[in-house]
Amino acid sequence: MVFLFILLLVILMLLTIQIKIELTNIKISSNKKEHIDKNYEIKFIIYTLKKIPIFKLTINNKKIKKIMENKKIMSKIKEQETKIIENRKNIDKETIKALKNIKIQVEKINLKILIGTENASLTAFIVPVISTIIAITLREQIKKYNENQKFLIQPIYINQNLINIECSGIFEIEMIHIINTICIVNKKRKGDKNERTSNRRSYDYGYE
Repeated sequence: MVFLFILLLVILMLLTIQIKIELTNIKISSNKKEHIDKNYEIKFIIYTLKKIPIFKLTINNKKIKKIMENKKIMSKIKEQETKIIENRKNIDKETIKALKNIKIQVEKINLKILIGTENASLTAFIVPVISTIIAITLREQIKKYNENQKFLIQPIYINQNLINIECSGIFEIEMIHIINTICIVNKKRKGDKNERTSNRRSYDYGYE
């Protein structure tokens, strides 16, 4: 009885895991030598039962530099990049559809985008298009509409190709969506393997 209770508790804790990503001072500018501002900070916090923190990781410019200087870590990263490139053919439309099941909820966002091109007419056309796309995307993802949700896209008419992005916010991902996506992808891959195996068998007997 005690074992069953513990098992149910563990399952409940796993199913209610929530990943929270906090972005602070993310600034990207195309007209500067260092496109990304050094004062950024990204926090990954994992909660269970949606309230109990069980893991926390903070990434900033100093930590990224340390990682870049570590040869062992960089070699592992390169290995993973190679694997991703080699397996890119396995990424199909069904996999992309499955990835859409991972819903990212926006708890808080403060987004500002400044856009300029060498052509004033093109700038005037691009800005409302991007504003509309972002508005539609955020409408589906925003958890609650309040004063914490702000985004602004503005044109800059300086006859120069330019994009400046400033962003801070809090985003949440439910672990159950990730588990569901992994199950869908694995099921599809098994189905593809079974189809290839059955095709081979039919060809094996085709010349008898």
